[in-house]
Amino acid sequence: MNIQKIALIFLIINQLANAEIVDKVVAIVNNEIILQSDYSRLEKKANRPALIEEILLGGKSATDLKNNKSMQTEYLINEKLMDSEVKKANLTASPEKVDQEIKQMAQRYKTTKEEILAAAKVDMNLTADEYKRFLKTQIERQSLIEQDVTSKVRVSDEEVFEEYKKRNPKSGSSLSEVTISQVFFNPKKGGEQKAKARADAAFAKLSTGQTFESVAEQTSEDTNFVTGGLLGSFKTGELNPEFESAIAGLKAGQYSKVFKSKRGFHILKVNDLKTIPDPKLEKDKEKIRSVLMEKAFEKQFRSWLQKKREEATITINDKV
Repeated sequence: MNIQKIALIFLIINQLANAEIVDKVVAIVNNEIILQSDYSRLEKKANRPALIEEILLGGKSATDLKNNKSMQTEYLINEKLMDSEVKKANLTASPEKVDQEIKQMAQRYKTTKEEILAAAKVDMNLTADEYKRFLKTQIERQSLIEQDVTSKVRVSDEEVFEEYKKRNPKSGSSLSEVTISQVFFNPKKGGEQKAKARADAAFAKLSTGQTFESVAEQTSEDTNFVTGGLLGSFKTGELNPEFESAIAGLKAGQYSKVFKSKRGFHILKVNDLKTIPDPKLEKDKEKIRSVLMEKAFEKQFRSWLQKKREEATITINDKV
């Protein structure tokens, strides 16, 4: 900034500060002026949090603004920085744009423009003109944020999965789904030893090249037998431990050795083995992404605002 501009700013401040007027210039942010009366208005707005830009509070609440001159100054500087950037980016909202926004709000909430303005009076203590000015500022700042901040925020699938793993350390991004068939031998038919012998004989037939389906048709003693001995499809964790252990490491088309369960003796065949997305991850993914996006946005906005403060010319009138 050149010396002439600095001298002009101080001249304006001194002239306005020494003038016999109620309102005084407290600070200048680029070309935006902060007046003493802005503090009084901010105090009143702090009683109605809907009028406060939460994102400009730096993690604090609207009630913290009350009777806190230092925090109020920081908030007002942040406001003026944004307003200055709005003008630089030529994002000023026209009256038509504001009216269009009110109409869209009325359509969204299935009400009328008049009722929207009436609600603003009741809920925010703003006249129709005041509410339109408030909305104009909101539209402009939101456009600026979308252009300079939101558009640069990204959350990858990898980041979502990492967060999911933190929340669910025992889960993965996917599950195995296996389709199996069985040949079953019931110890209730002649005792355990004979059931085991029949199972071994069936296994021997498989070893000679007979198909699993034909051996199952010929020898299985499953009372709920389905063609080919099909049991169905199961996701990771749905099979009992004996079955999980028996088919561990098998590929599609391979079959297990004879093994014993509480019910009897089994031979299992893996018909199909595939990986499917973890349904819990699929269910929670967008919720997690939304949380991460919010955190990333807040971080990006703080960084952007700090950069703008460093680039700005901010002059404080210590006499006020």
